[in-house]
Amino acid sequence: MAMGPVFNSGSAGSALIVCGPGGPYPTMKDCAKAFSKLHRIEVTVLKGEPDKQAPLVAQDCDVYYSGAEYMMCEFMDSNPGVIDKSSLINLAARRIGIIVRQGNPKHFRTLSDLAAPGINILDVRLENMEDLRGPANRNVTLSVTTGEEGFSAWKSNLQLDAWVTYKTWSYQLQSCEFIPIEGIEGLRRTPVAVTRNARQPESARAFIRFLQSEEARVIFVKHGYE
Repeated sequence: MAMGPVFNSGSAGSALIVCGPGGPYPTMKDCAKAFSKLHRIEVTVLKGEPDKQAPLVAQDCDVYYSGAEYMMCEFMDSNPGVIDKSSLINLAARRIGIIVRQGNPKHFRTLSDLAAPGINILDVRLENMEDLRGPANRNVTLSVTTGEEGFSAWKSNLQLDAWVTYKTWSYQLQSCEFIPIEGIEGLRRTPVAVTRNARQPESARAFIRFLQSEEARVIFVKHGYE
């Protein structure tokens, strides 16, 4: 296969730095590997909570992605001037649904089922699922900050019955079942943009173009995106 064009990657040995939260991280990491192979540009993907990662994004990051549109808006509001808004696009969407235990022992079918007495629900604060859960919020028995913390909690705490979250986490958990929330309310897209202080803006824009390609789409779908 012919190699893609080689972009100026800045100073010798420097890598394109891509930052963002943990949810889309496995997908972005695989996309970075494919892009590096195609264009011969080293890409380093760094994950972290938005507020903790903000200084790094402002100073050293070339590309920033987020877990959902609202998360990108919150990040830009909290960190004005860090993101080049003209470069902002929304990538593939993640389906939201209910992760339940293998075999669905509580026989959940819809979000309303989660409001029944005695149900133990896991909440991830950064995922912002309160409005979707509605009355079931009263059954939240464990609340953590990040999706990765939620992933660990779900695996270690077998008393948790349900987790309203993204389908992508079910792909990583495997030993669970996923009940999708159909329609547009069950979809959130993944925003990405070049940073204002990008050291390698040309390569950053090339990476974002790659994320919109058919090759990248195959990677997104493999990780549970639509």
